[in-house]
Amino acid sequence: MKATVKEGLKGFSGKLDGAIYYYHPRLKCTLMRRAPKMPVQAQNLDYTTIARQIKAIAPSEAYRNDFRNYLNHLRDRDDSIRLPSWYSLYVKMLWAMQAKYPDAVSLKTITREQIMAQNLPCRSVKTAVEDGLLAIIPGYQYMDKEI
Repeated sequence: MKATVKEGLKGFSGKLDGAIYYYHPRLKCTLMRRAPKMPVQAQNLDYTTIARQIKAIAPSEAYRNDFRNYLNHLRDRDDSIRLPSWYSLYVKMLWAMQAKYPDAVSLKTITREQIMAQNLPCRSVKTAVEDGLLAIIPGYQYMDKEI
């Protein structure tokens, strides 16, 4: 049996028959993808730990708004930008920071206190742009709200 979703169920989300349904607000439609069927491996557990640690940082609302504004400016300048939300850009920046500073940053153990104590470039959009983790856009100097 094929699972179908009628257009009238705008906010439907969840799992059904091996598929995951979710509403995408920018595209204004409900999307469906197959549920992953991966065996549990050490790498999967590492990525799970990293994802939980990143989520535990819990950036401030002002910081999130700076990322939203930055992403909107990027989309205005380049139509090929396919990042769906500020969070995906934020995670991409954190991975770039770990690649640039492998001795100082481990995403498995990163905390908000560590970011502030070590004065890491991810503490604001402005410092991330100045460090080369994010592309330069006009007006980035005003996106200085801290994590």
